[in-house]
Amino acid sequence: MKRIYAAALITLMGFGLVSAQEYTDTAMTNGNSQDVYLHLNSMTKTSVERDNWDLAFETSGTTASVLINGQKGMRLFTSPYLIADWATFDTAGMATWVEYLNSTSSWSNGAFNQQLEQGNDFDLGWGKYNVQNHIITGDSVFLLQLEDGSYKKIYVNDLNAGTYTFTYANIDGTSEMKKEVTKNDMGDQNFGYYSIVDEKVVTREPATTDWDLVFTEFVTPIPTGPGTFQNYPVTGIKINKGVEVAQRDGIAVTSDDTTGLNWNMNITEIGSDWKRFNRAEMKYEYEKDRTYFVKLDGGSVWKIYFTKYEGGPAGNFYYTLEKIETGASVENLVASSISVYPNPSANQTVTIELTAGNTLKHVSVFNQTMQLVQSQSDATINTANLQAGMYFVAIETVQGSAVKRLIIK
Repeated sequence: MKRIYAAALITLMGFGLVSAQEYTDTAMTNGNSQDVYLHLNSMTKTSVERDNWDLAFETSGTTASVLINGQKGMRLFTSPYLIADWATFDTAGMATWVEYLNSTSSWSNGAFNQQLEQGNDFDLGWGKYNVQNHIITGDSVFLLQLEDGSYKKIYVNDLNAGTYTFTYANIDGTSEMKKEVTKNDMGDQNFGYYSIVDEKVVTREPATTDWDLVFTEFVTPIPTGPGTFQNYPVTGIKINKGVEVAQRDGIAVTSDDTTGLNWNMNITEIGSDWKRFNRAEMKYEYEKDRTYFVKLDGGSVWKIYFTKYEGGPAGNFYYTLEKIETGASVENLVASSISVYPNPSANQTVTIELTAGNTLKHVSVFNQTMQLVQSQSDATINTANLQAGMYFVAIETVQGSAVKRLIIK
């Protein structure tokens, strides 16, 4: 297997030059208050506030997933009430109601989607799909506990022509709100977000093409004894839709061997079990020789292993990345479709030109010591603040990625 070290995408194709080190990075969650989205091929990170939303509505596919923000303490319970019973909804007997969590294996199975009718392929948990008019019509009322411990009754009216309509109110029916989240307004996000606290739609996550891993927090059942569990928030990593992950144990992390691995799309395959907290010594410990391999759409493979986690007020992840496979062998094709000029350059601007049919996604400029000196999404590089010397321009396009050498006089 050809070994291609990742220094923020610096494979330096065509130049016979490879970084001599793996790429060590940190995802800083600002005291566990932010989610950090990582795009591997460009090595760009996007930080967003973790608690600025309460509900999330899936924007692609046919599963109409609706998530709750469990990481900020929100909880969702089933109820025996249908939408026709909205006015008479009451919490008497709620001790017997079942709590629903977002799936930890799929984005397309949110907390609202757990109440499925067995044998009915058109049931989505919160409502049912009509094959004649292609509308998903809600049928169930849920109990939603907010971050502050207060309760709302809530149901999803429908998903019609790309717009989710939902209704919530206090238990006694006061402060009733009927709101909408429209898929097309969300651009290329996987979900459209809504804040009950702020009563508004929130645009927060990067476009689905702009991230592969997210450093976050999620709620999962933790064993507390024989046959007993407690829902508990854990910090860890989720993968994006379309990304595959394989876990390898018992082999040194320096090895790139992926022979016989079990690849899957479980969104928490990396998850949180690469670390555990030793209460006796009050410190985190890490699984020895545990490595994860991440396969992106197009076939490129990245290796990642974790070296440290700072919990509590820090919430920082420390890890090492290495690109070990370039995927569909498109580098030469992509490189030949990109021009960088003038090169050498004595001007203050350098232009990246792509052949027809290719689209620029991101540009990263590195100096000779592999330090990132510029990051952008447009095709014009301003070199006014760059000293004379040699630079490497990592260019990510829809077709793939390439690196060009740039000389500045």
